[in-house]
Amino acid sequence: MARWGPKGFLVSPTKIVPFGGFTTSLTLKADSENDTSGTAPTNTRGRELRPISFETVYLAAAGVDPRGQVEEWEAQLGNSYPLYIGERRFGPAKMTLTGVSTSDVQMTATGAWISCKIALTLEEYSEGKTSALTTKSSVGSSSSSASKGGDSAAAKKATADYKATLAAKKEAMNATASKSDKAQKKTSKGA
Repeated sequence: MARWGPKGFLVSPTKIVPFGGFTTSLTLKADSENDTSGTAPTNTRGRELRPISFETVYLAAAGVDPRGQVEEWEAQLGNSYPLYIGERRFGPAKMTLTGVSTSDVQMTATGAWISCKIALTLEEYSEGKTSALTTKSSVGSSSSSASKGGDSAAAKKATADYKATLAAKKEAMNATASKSDKAQKKTSKGA
């Protein structure tokens, strides 16, 4: 039926793990600005990372250990795998598990879990976006301290490049702005 990494959803004579409540969206990433120089006021910069959410119900009577399944999902938090629905991959090449929410837990008098509902949230994997779990686990390694220096230099270079781009855009805007635009800018600064 569906599979994400080591976790799957199926209906068989011995085990029932349903796949339901599936939702996803795809949106553009855009900035809107007030621009009087004649360029388009909306800057479309690509698309947002795709979120996917779905839910399942684990029942001990249906051949699964509800508490064990919750623990397995929680252990996968921050991991990235492709999501397959049917025999085909759905969405991006990798989806990162970003949320596990457990509800409707029913237990016996001794505390054994009879059933539970789990809502899962995945987000499109992005190389530049790392989870807090990954960051915390790599703090003690010597290679991470070497990469931190590289990351810092890369961040400084990216900041410098960004500032240079902004300065170039501002200069181009000033060169192409009409006299009335420049006058309006001066009066708005003075106000």
